[in-house]
Amino acid sequence: MLKGPKRAAVLDAILGMAVAAGTVIQLDALDRASVDGVVVGVLIGVAVACRRAALPAVGLLLVTMIVQAVLGDTGVVRGTGGPAIGTILVFYALGAHAPERVSARTLVLALVMVGATRLTTGGGGPSTAAAVDALGLFTPYLFGRFVRGRNAHARSEEARAAAAGRQRERAAPRAAAAERARIARELHDVIAHSVSVMVIQAGGARLVLDTDVDRAEASLRAVEQAGNEALAEMRRLLGLLGEDEPRALAPQPGLNDLPALIAGARKAGLDTTLWTDGDACPVSPALDLCAYRVVQEALTNAIKYAAPARADISVRWRTDQLELDVLDSGGNGTGRAPGGGHGLIGMRERVTMHGGTLEHGHTAAGGFEVRALIPVGG
Repeated sequence: MLKGPKRAAVLDAILGMAVAAGTVIQLDALDRASVDGVVVGVLIGVAVACRRAALPAVGLLLVTMIVQAVLGDTGVVRGTGGPAIGTILVFYALGAHAPERVSARTLVLALVMVGATRLTTGGGGPSTAAAVDALGLFTPYLFGRFVRGRNAHARSEEARAAAAGRQRERAAPRAAAAERARIARELHDVIAHSVSVMVIQAGGARLVLDTDVDRAEASLRAVEQAGNEALAEMRRLLGLLGEDEPRALAPQPGLNDLPALIAGARKAGLDTTLWTDGDACPVSPALDLCAYRVVQEALTNAIKYAAPARADISVRWRTDQLELDVLDSGGNGTGRAPGGGHGLIGMRERVTMHGGTLEHGHTAAGGFEVRALIPVGG
């Protein structure tokens, strides 16, 4: 199937033949069919067929129009629709397809030629016919310029959108890598806290054991040494991730900290409500942190794009999975792309890491919803 310029050329050829054939048929219906009429009709059709090559088409049409004006009432195709249709199509194409400076100069030349012809034929002098002819040239030309400008703007927007899409594609791997680094640092915090407790408990046990002291002491020293080595290795890895100083070993937040998070969201202008369903089951610190971060990032996006608005948080504990749902009402926020930014990429990374899935998108009511399903237990 033909596409692009070839398809346009074929359509213009068909249009030109239709104009020529219509002119000849009209002449026959008016009992004015002649060789001259057929030739003029064909010339108008040719001008229409090559109208995207603006200058030759305009030149050919102008010659035909001037001949008709010179012939006056005896014009061979006067009274048919061919000249009017040809003028509209050719001068529309002049405005729509020719460069602005070239098309403007060509239009001015055409107006001068048509006006001069009107003033020098049929008795001469000013007449309303000259104004009508000028309007007949200028109107389709102006419409063509409008369509050209609109198409140029659309192409510019498409190019800008494509460039933005390429930029997002280039940024996505970097964002994912940065998020993995941040996740690694947070996992370090969780594990480091647990290992620190293990080291302290093992050291305390060593101090109170009263049977087989030498062997127990050696075993506990090994545990203590292994824990210290693990902490040192994790700190080394943290340095490779770009952190100059080890971070504090305090426990990271979890779902139990959601009330404090919600209080901060309310202060930022987001009317937030928490709904909990089911009996909570024990989860690992890493999964607890993951669930907290999903809710935190969803609220951050809602504050950024929707506040002042409303957000509903649902935490549903099921037998084998944890369901998180954050729905905001949309507010007056604009500009949130369906594809998501770095924060949504990070959320998906976190949830996928625990074997879960994350979905997000606009709702029919104009809000935005983030939904995560994370396996628990087993």
